[in-house]
Amino acid sequence: MSVRLGLLAASRIADRAVVAPARDVDGVRLMAVAARDRARAEAAAEKWRLDRAFGSYEQLIESPDVDAVYIGTPASFHRPWAIAAIEAGKHVLCEKPFAANADDARLIADAARSSDVVVMEAFHWRYHPYAGQIRSVLDSGALGRIDRIEAVFDIPDGWIPRDDIRWDLSIGGGATMDLGCYPIQWVRFAASEDPSDMPDVVSAEAVCPVEGVDGSLRAELRWPSGVTGSIHSSMIADGDDVAAWLRVTGERGTMLATNPLAPQQGNATLTVETESGSTSEEIERSATYFHQLIAFRDAIVDGAPFPTTADDGVRNMEIIDACYRAAGLEPRPAV
Repeated sequence: MSVRLGLLAASRIADRAVVAPARDVDGVRLMAVAARDRARAEAAAEKWRLDRAFGSYEQLIESPDVDAVYIGTPASFHRPWAIAAIEAGKHVLCEKPFAANADDARLIADAARSSDVVVMEAFHWRYHPYAGQIRSVLDSGALGRIDRIEAVFDIPDGWIPRDDIRWDLSIGGGATMDLGCYPIQWVRFAASEDPSDMPDVVSAEAVCPVEGVDGSLRAELRWPSGVTGSIHSSMIADGDDVAAWLRVTGERGTMLATNPLAPQQGNATLTVETESGSTSEEIERSATYFHQLIAFRDAIVDGAPFPTTADDGVRNMEIIDACYRAAGLEPRPAV
């Protein structure tokens, strides 16, 4: 079986997330792209050498030539189009964050549970072998009892100009939505293999250059086990470098995973320091998106299990909403 995939939105991320890896994944055929403007869809179809261009999202969802859709719209539009696709019997690969807020995410998850289609949140990092290497360190017991888990994803101020949609509150703008959703997943992954083991947000503080939109946000977390942690994300960081890392501190040592987001960039390292010394592992440079698309295909064709389910998307959104409330902000509005 070949999965016939359509792109819902001619988004910037689609090229890297789906178009490029689809060329190398057997059993996935990229068929079409839809945009709210037909000329934009036709231009994207020509650029990506696709057979079909649709001038509306509805046309793509209704097409009998498409088995699955990749939703690359801004987060506030995920819920209506994900549910429409699910109800039309299409499998869904939905960009992160899963929805505008946890309430919207629950609606998607409800629709997914009542269907027989695959609904996957596109947290691509989770499908790379690097995630397995991190898990192996944590499961080895080398760090002893885990005491604290911290994660950061910061990008320099100016990389995202103020007229970018990520500064628009009405369509899901904010550093925690665009960047912070990753550190939240990283710390959850490190804390437990059980995705339902959720931390409480103890406190949070945001800096908002645009009213209601967090340019940066830091939150303190605590798990029921007593493990503490923190997450930080920023679209306005000082300096010229991106910071993306996960650090786990235990009673016998520390693990530092740099750039779990995109090890294909070549600057990922996994270092463990204990009383016995320091060790580092090599990280494979294959693309995270390649592994994600394989997992999506296998879930559809073979019924293979996968971690970034709709229910897990709800859990991540619940923490995002809690971070905003703890910082004195409101969760992002639904459309």
